Amino acid sequence: MQDEVIDKQAIDRLLDMIGGDPEDLQELLDEFEQSAPDIVASMRTAADEGDLRALRINAHSLKSNATDMGAHRLSAMCASLEAACRDETVREPMAQIDAIDQELTRVRAALTALAGPNG
Repeated sequence: MQDEVIDKQAIDRLLDMIGGDPEDLQELLDEFEQSAPDIVASMRTAADEGDLRALRINAHSLKSNATDMGAHRLSAMCASLEAACRDETVREPMAQIDAIDQELTRVRAALTALAGPNG
């Protein structure tokens, strides 16, 4: 499953960037695991409040984090929402956030599998 959700080469590049320490990589994976759901929650709050600026900023943040983790589909979904917020053309933000959240669930599961003993 992880191969279709996570670009392993991106993880390898990230590992190279941080000096090749698997423990440091695990810290980054754990940080993503903990922070990403909070970002999605902030996106929901911003959408509820009609705050396109906050929604855009949170979408941008998750997009960047997803790119670092090799989660290209998640990154693209966030980029689309970010652009719609910037252009003030966002339609049905909650449906988009729900889709992002579903993809995030897949990403988190793939990263967990990747960090396992065979990852």
